[in-house]
Amino acid sequence: MRRADVSSALHRYLVKCSAHPNCHALVAPPTPRRLPSDPAVAHDVMRAMQALERLRVAIDLLPNSDMVTRTLARREAVQSSQIEGTRTQLHELLEYEATQSRDGLPPDATVTERYVQALDLGLGRVCEIGSRSALDERLVRDMHAVLMQDAPTHVRAGEYRDIQVWIGSGRIEDAVFVPAPPDRISGCVDELQRSMLQYAPREDEPWQIPVVAQIAIAHAQFETIHPFVDGNGRTGRLLMPLILASEGYPPLYLSGRLLRHRRAYYDALANVQLRANWTPWLRLLCQSVVEASDGAIAIARDLDTIRKDWITRLDDLRSDATARRLPSFLLGHPVVSVKQVSEALGMSFVAANRAIELLVARGILKEPRQRRNRTFHAVEVLSRLEHE
Repeated sequence: MRRADVSSALHRYLVKCSAHPNCHALVAPPTPRRLPSDPAVAHDVMRAMQALERLRVAIDLLPNSDMVTRTLARREAVQSSQIEGTRTQLHELLEYEATQSRDGLPPDATVTERYVQALDLGLGRVCEIGSRSALDERLVRDMHAVLMQDAPTHVRAGEYRDIQVWIGSGRIEDAVFVPAPPDRISGCVDELQRSMLQYAPREDEPWQIPVVAQIAIAHAQFETIHPFVDGNGRTGRLLMPLILASEGYPPLYLSGRLLRHRRAYYDALANVQLRANWTPWLRLLCQSVVEASDGAIAIARDLDTIRKDWITRLDDLRSDATARRLPSFLLGHPVVSVKQVSEALGMSFVAANRAIELLVARGILKEPRQRRNRTFHAVEVLSRLEHE
């Protein structure tokens, strides 16, 4: 990356790369604490905040909201990983979780499962601490350690990079973007933590940044810092639902929208990094929040309708029948094995097997194909999750 590749407003943040005298790296500027004075941005932020409120109300009204959000988290893991080039589909991730076996599944199923584990770690930490103080440098590194635990040694899972990296193939001089040298990373992450991850209004700021803008700023700033050798995109996208969760919102998942608009996503981040132009990114993120919120509400309602229909199909069973316990469980686990059901619901293997066979007979579950590790799919749920 050459000096001419970067807006003059950012030249003071450029430093020379020690091993490449003709190349510059960008030390992330201070995290913005104010939105651009653009009426279109203000309008988009307002619409996105309204969408978040609609989502919060809708999720609160659901009788099985924890199961619905669990399933949506798995879809997020698949879509965020697909942005980085993985091929695992949602039903394959769920098969892996149900059996803990990769038999017949894509090799990168484990990569996607690591995203689930990192997300669970982050949400658990937010729930345990109960405030924005959970969102610190330690959590960022801990999530990266989980996410990249199977990566080659040079990736340094959970550790900041100790080498200069760049975005774009070929020579560093021709790179699309060159982030800060290794010795500047810790300071940049610390500043991001204080300014945005643990955002709080300041006395000298007669304004507040709405949370939807906070997640946009935090993600773009993290990608500009690019603190790890690999896994920066996935780690940065994990921060967005965690910020929302820390403010009492459902952990809205945006990767599906960003995957659909991947070119615009990358271009908007490049506008931030090379031009200090935040408007395209803020507007794209706000539109993604509106679409994702409305989509999540529709999915949640449809899944509850499916659950009610399943209950109707089991109306003739005794009130204490084992099979009656499965419909709600299946919303969060639309692919199951007998062993998984037995352990999760605290019933014998025989009872779990009998209940699953009954749901197969009633058309609620389907065994897709014979395999060494048998699984059963709630096809209606999977079809709805895969339909956009």
